[in-house]
Amino acid sequence: MAKLKEQYLSKLLESSEDAGTLKEDLQQAILLRDTLENPEVHAFLADKNILELEKNKFFIDSFSDKLSDHFVNFLYQTIHLGQERLLIPVLNEYIGRIKKRFGRIEAKVVSAVPLNEEQIQSIDQVLSQKLNANVDIKTEVDPKVIGGFYCLVDGQIYDGTVRHQLKAMKRTLKERNI
Repeated sequence: MAKLKEQYLSKLLESSEDAGTLKEDLQQAILLRDTLENPEVHAFLADKNILELEKNKFFIDSFSDKLSDHFVNFLYQTIHLGQERLLIPVLNEYIGRIKKRFGRIEAKVVSAVPLNEEQIQSIDQVLSQKLNANVDIKTEVDPKVIGGFYCLVDGQIYDGTVRHQLKAMKRTLKERNI
């Protein structure tokens, strides 16, 4: 699966570079990824009982005037080969690589409650300094997070949750035999 994902990714990147449309394609990839992450759309594409023709029609109806030919071809080929599960991972990697080329990094911040704009800006400032790059923050609320938040950036987790702090305190107490 990793090899096929890399093949799709390489072809998309090559097509964007050849066309000189990296910025436009980045916006298209974000639109496409955000649409495909919708649970109803995801379930539709994952359903093996739905014909390839119907899935292609969905893409035509939804994106015909919004996507470049190489993105449309990527969608058709992925559906034709029954590799729908690769769509979002390929798009996420594509978006990450293009953003890196433009000096940007995407970070996902997960918290128990919605963050206000001041908190998001503060996190953005800290991450930008730590990573020496411009950071695009995407927030998510997860009630399972007891308190605080954690950030996912480039495959790394920066954990500032209460649960993490409690675990660290427990480890320290065990090490000291208290």
